[in-house]
Parts: sequence; C-alpha cells; structure tokens
Amino acid sequence: MAPRTGINFMASTPSSKKYQLLLTSQDKKFNIAALSQYHLSLYISDAYLKIICVNPTTTRCLLLAVYRLAGECSYQRIQAIEQLYQDHPILANRNWPAVTLCIGNRQYTLIPQQLFQEKKIADYLNFTCPIGSNAMRYFTHSSLSVTVAFAMDPQLLNWFQMTYDYTQLCTIHQASSLIQGTWTYLRNHQPSLVPKVLVFVESSHLHITVIQKSKLIYYNKFEYTSCDELLYYVLIVARTLKLDTSLHEVILGGDINEHSLAYKKARNYIRKLTLMSTLPYIKFGRCFPKKTMTAHLDVLSAHLCYKELSIGS
Repeated sequence: MAPRTGINFMASTPSSKKYQLLLTSQDKKFNIAALSQYHLSLYISDAYLKIICVNPTTTRCLLLAVYRLAGECSYQRIQAIEQLYQDHPILANRNWPAVTLCIGNRQYTLIPQQLFQEKKIADYLNFTCPIGSNAMRYFTHSSLSVTVAFAMDPQLLNWFQMTYDYTQLCTIHQASSLIQGTWTYLRNHQPSLVPKVLVFVESSHLHITVIQKSKLIYYNKFEYTSCDELLYYVLIVARTLKLDTSLHEVILGGDINEHSLAYKKARNYIRKLTLMSTLPYIKFGRCFPKKTMTAHLDVLSAHLCYKELSIGS
C-alpha cells in the first residue's frame, strides 16, 4: 500500500469539541512518510494553537493550521490540546526530528546577552511580572546579542516534554519568534544603517520591533482597543526613540492591510509606511491564502529560532 501523502486537518469540529478549526492549508507536497525531513512548530497562547510544518531544506511551508482552544484555565487548555492530538495523531508522531514550541503570554523580559545570568532568571522576570510557580525558560539571540527570558505554565511544558520526549524540543517565547523573524526579514530587504520599525498587528495586541542593522533597539507588546490607540503606541515609541516618522520606515504586518482603517489613519502621520511583503525565508504554494503569509508571522518564524540555536551549538 502506498504511503499517505496528506493529513486531514479539515475534519469537522462539532460543538462537543474542545477546539475549533479556524484555518487550514496543506501543500500537495506534504508527505507523512517524510516527516523525518520536516520541522514542526507550534504556537500556543491562552486561546489559540497554531501549527506549521516546514521543509528546512527547501524552506517550503507544507502545512499551516490555526485552532481556537476552549476553556479558561490551564487544565481545560491542556484537555483541548489532548483532544486535538487524539484527532490528529500525526502531531505526536515519533518521526519528527525537532519541534519548536512558541509560547504567547505577557510573562517575559529582555536582557542584553552580556549581562544575562541563567541563575538570575527569576529575578529578571519578577522585576517586570509576577511568575509564581511557573516554569522559567530563556532563548538567546546570538546574532542580536539579546536574551529573552520567559515563564510558562509548568503543566503545559510537562505535557509537551512528555509528548516529544523522543525528539529535540526547543521552547521559545513569541517575542523571540517575532524578533528573529523581523531581523531575518529586514536583513533580506535592503539592509539599512538607520533604524527600521516593524509592527505586527493582532486582533487586540500589537508588537513593535525596532532593529538597526544587527542590533535590536526595541521590542514590546501592547494591548489596544481601537485603531487610534494602535497608532498612538506606534507614534509614542517612535518619539521615545527619537525616530522621525517622515524619515524612518515603519512596516506593518499581521492582521492589517491597505483597506484597514488603522492603515489609512497611519498614512496621515507616517510618511514611509509600508506593508510587509512576502517572507524571504519561507516559500508558499498556491493553496495558501496570500494573507496568511504575514498574518501568522509568529509561528511562521519559530523555526528560525531553532536554526539559530542549532548554529549556536
């Protein structure tokens, strides 16, 4: 019997399910028999689970799926993930050579690499956010000389460590994925000596990353409730960093396009305003909607951190 070349992530999710399918795209070249050649990345927040499979040799995106998770506590979230994995056992297949787990929460901080000390992670985090009994992790961006320390639900971490006990599991924060993705994107789009600002927009949060050549100038995450508030945060960061919005380029990506009210308003205040173009480090087949190419920058960039980790080691 010939090996299956695909997996049905289109399966219906009735109300009894603890998760809801929001988006799925699968390339015709995805082959279950070739999982040992692929890289699996997972992004998890309080409400969402994103899945991406990339062939690191061809840099082709083979699978992208987004789910909304039911439940308001850690235990319910793990139940939803368990059910999803039972419905799609390929996710826990023992042939994945490496998996990157990306965590999205507010419990993180950035430390210059030369000042970072692993034994002081709790001190770094408690200074900016209470972490309680959460598990602590960190990821160092050697190319940018910065370390992102973060905390996460210990039960969630334990579940994934047990699920992928046979493979290499790299755990990072959403901040690391966006920072690495922004740096790689800018490096491949007319590198400049002047700072460039990339704003990644989600439905209720925005992430602002400022990079100058190979130096991270700024990164932060903000919650917003209106397009005016979104624009305010972009302008206040620019003013704080003494950036001239008539000279410095501001790039918008994520849940925003040229028809968005936020984009139209921003054009009145930011002269060099552009939208993210195709990601240079990942290829998409025709089955992927064009808007997904930057709308899920966090999970699409997660494998870059594993690559950075591999090079560093």
